[in-house]
Amino acid sequence: MPANKKHLETSVWQRFLKITAGLVGGFFVSITFHMLLMYFFDSPPIYATMYITGYLLWAILFILAFVIGNGYKIWLTYIGLSVLFYLPYLIAPLHT
Repeated sequence: MPANKKHLETSVWQRFLKITAGLVGGFFVSITFHMLLMYFFDSPPIYATMYITGYLLWAILFILAFVIGNGYKIWLTYIGLSVLFYLPYLIAPLHT
């Protein structure tokens, strides 16, 4: 049974926004999230597990980009999350 056409009707621009948000925005959210963890915890264990958890988080965020209906909303959400996760580096100098 084919998919219902009303659920597939999106403009080319919205499709482009969702794909780029999933690829680029999801990558930035994944990286900045792990940077946030490295700011508060010991870096080597987080850096080592980031190879697996970073990919999983990016894949989940990529799928979420298509679940959310509007490409602009997902881009705003991913930019907001990236800035929020990077905020400790912007506010205070890196502690050692």
